[in-house]
Amino acid sequence: WYQRRVREAVVSTQSTGEVGGTFERIGMLEREYLSDVYTKFFKPFSNHLQVEWGNVTTEKRRLELARLDLDAAKAKVRTARTPEVMQQNEQKVRESQAAFDRQFEQTKILLTDADRKSGEFCHYLEEFIRSQMNYHEQAHKMLEETYNKMKQ
Repeated sequence: WYQRRVREAVVSTQSTGEVGGTFERIGMLEREYLSDVYTKFFKPFSNHLQVEWGNVTTEKRRLELARLDLDAAKAKVRTARTPEVMQQNEQKVRESQAAFDRQFEQTKILLTDADRKSGEFCHYLEEFIRSQMNYHEQAHKMLEETYNKMKQ
């Protein structure tokens, strides 16, 4: 009876050590996975969002301001009481319209470029998925090996 209990305790201790070692290796694997995901996906995507979409937001704000200036200039033309004032205000409308058109084209180019670059991020998503698949495959393999050793 005593020898059987000792043998069971030894097997239990070995199994616990084996499982502990497996989870330690899985932890190291997870650390590598997170580092890989950060460098191959999160960092480039975050930089893209901060830089590109920050520029887009700034240009859209400028476009809105140019539209407000144009609307204000048009309103002044409608309220002009003399032909001279109307002519001055029409000149301001033309200038505001030109500024709006320039800003519209600049914003359009920036949006088109940002959209194109967003499409390129499929590559980064593929790297993310590949890293995740690799991590789960290796972790599954480690757990399976440990399970098979414990069954013996």
